[in-house]
Amino acid sequence: MRKLLLISCLLLSPGCASTPSVPVTGSPAGADSLHQVKRVKVAEGVELEVLDFGGQGPALVFLSGLGNTGHVFDGLAPEFTTSHHVYAFTRRGFGSSSWPDTGYDTATLGRDVVRALDGLGIGKVSLAGHSMAGDEMTWVGRQHPERIDKLVFLDATDDRAEISEFLRSFSNPPMPTVSLDGLPSRDAAAAALARDLGGPVPDHEIDLGHEFDPSTGRYLRPRRRPDVVEQMLREVAKADFSALCAPALSLFDGEGFPQWLEFVAGLESTPADFREKARAFLPELRRSTAEKDAALRKLPGWKLVMLENARHYIWLTNRAEVVREMRAFLAP
Repeated sequence: MRKLLLISCLLLSPGCASTPSVPVTGSPAGADSLHQVKRVKVAEGVELEVLDFGGQGPALVFLSGLGNTGHVFDGLAPEFTTSHHVYAFTRRGFGSSSWPDTGYDTATLGRDVVRALDGLGIGKVSLAGHSMAGDEMTWVGRQHPERIDKLVFLDATDDRAEISEFLRSFSNPPMPTVSLDGLPSRDAAAAALARDLGGPVPDHEIDLGHEFDPSTGRYLRPRRRPDVVEQMLREVAKADFSALCAPALSLFDGEGFPQWLEFVAGLESTPADFREKARAFLPELRRSTAEKDAALRKLPGWKLVMLENARHYIWLTNRAEVVREMRAFLAP
């Protein structure tokens, strides 16, 4: 069940159907004490929010998972400023980045990363990406290997293309998501996220990744383009990790899509047609997942570490281990 915190409150939660406001370009009070907020042009009419945490050394860029902004790393990124100049990007369609009508396929999102690096004057970089950012990282690593020093996959090597294809056959597939709909206040939303994701979510992520009623304080919706998640899932590319040349570290929670699908198929509340198709699909999904995991373990230059008792947001549940493993891996 935890694996679909991949999409957590970010995918099909009730707030998605209403129309959000346009993207904001500011930051909460006090943001400058943590990072400098920049906007970098990556295409005509498209700018990404870039968080510059400062630091000394080679560039390290954090890429958020589906539905989050770069602020989700506000608690983790400063851990690396003594050895790296650290940044975090918010992809198009989310938070304070531009919300264009198109460009949510893996290749375009990968090109956005490269163009943001260009705009910042960064030649070579280490990328650390969570969840669906693994697809963008893999695209950059394959298409621009000369730009990559090292890659860190934060629970980001699942085969999203396979599960996305299955989910697309349903108009409204059931998902064990974190629902914030109807919560009376920002504090209530923060508490719900902390409970279900495994630890406190940074303040700026809550404030810039969600919208609250200015009069009542009640939670309204995620701050993103209304159809962005559907576009990304429809156009996600299958990741080929074997084509990567850079050293890679994969930190993961030990749970995959087969466990989630089996859980959902066993719920009485799940529609009968979904249960039936899920149970028929499970053997194929288990087989392909096992093959993928075995292939990953054989790749040269890869280190795989399963974190005990972790959840999908592994740096919230297992912060010390994530920092330790990343520091050791990123060291010259």
